[in-house]
Amino acid sequence: MSFRKKTKEIKRLINLFAVEADKFHNLTFSTYSVTQLTYKPREFISPNHVIMLWQYYGQTDGNSFLENLKDSDLKWGIRGAELSSFGVIEGSTTDLFIKMAKRAGCLFNKKDKDEIKNKTFFKLLKAPVKDNLKSIGVTNDNSIATWLNYLLYYLSITASKNEEIKLNQIDPYTLSLFALEQLLEEHAIEKVDKSVSKLENIKFDVAFSFPGEKRKFVSNVADKVRKKLKKDKLFYDFDYQSQLARPNIDVLLQKIYHENSKLVVIFLSAEYMEKEWCGLEWRAIRDLIKSKKDDKIMFVKFDDKEIEGLFSIDGYIDATYHSKKEIAKFILERIELLNT
Repeated sequence: MSFRKKTKEIKRLINLFAVEADKFHNLTFSTYSVTQLTYKPREFISPNHVIMLWQYYGQTDGNSFLENLKDSDLKWGIRGAELSSFGVIEGSTTDLFIKMAKRAGCLFNKKDKDEIKNKTFFKLLKAPVKDNLKSIGVTNDNSIATWLNYLLYYLSITASKNEEIKLNQIDPYTLSLFALEQLLEEHAIEKVDKSVSKLENIKFDVAFSFPGEKRKFVSNVADKVRKKLKKDKLFYDFDYQSQLARPNIDVLLQKIYHENSKLVVIFLSAEYMEKEWCGLEWRAIRDLIKSKKDDKIMFVKFDDKEIEGLFSIDGYIDATYHSKKEIAKFILERIELLNT
């Protein structure tokens, strides 16, 4: 079954991970590698969950691989591997995350797992063959390992070229949320980030603030606006996913909306104030209003839900009346005025 046919389950998982991401748990995801030549024992924070993710056995004629396979405890992998990688989840909500990761891993069928495996070992398996030997790599098909492997692959394709990623500083709930939203939108495993610039240093023409429930609508507007702007002039979270999966995201987001954007477009709906992340963004927006920087604010409303700090006299664009194309045009007009 394709991801397109699993939309309901992906949405359920998005809601589950969003709830936990909003709580800012003290939970970490890291990897632990072992080679035949080096083994550095380390202590794990309790509670924790350690699971084998993949192994690169190396180049072999296959006989030694099969012999070691017979005598191996497959919970920890196959003996004789050149490199073994383990996933480590540590923190107070480890058990909860593992249950959710297990469910998320069930989204992938055999074809999807093979795709992740091929991308994981692409360079290693394509190494020049010596003496008719074969390069062998294996991945753990356990659903938990599948999800962690996918998060690692997802993170690798969203990372900026010059960005140093410290995996153990990334909240696995937030990372999972972004990965699921990408699957919901694209229905495929592919590259998603559109920027290689360091996020906190970018000066945007416009930044979008919206609840996840309106992502499809906002994404279409973003596509239309982005085409008319230079690179890194629109802040839309999907363009900077790897850089947003980090601690202290509240400080970074408020800086983007308050200091680093000429115009902030807020897509308001009943769901907006229910989201903690939107609430963090709203604090920066309210301060702009308080400071009488009205020209930096643009409201787009989907319903008549009362929003704290917003009054009936405040102007807005009606998303139930105007098309996505028209809204994009209005945004570009405001940007042009601010740039003159």
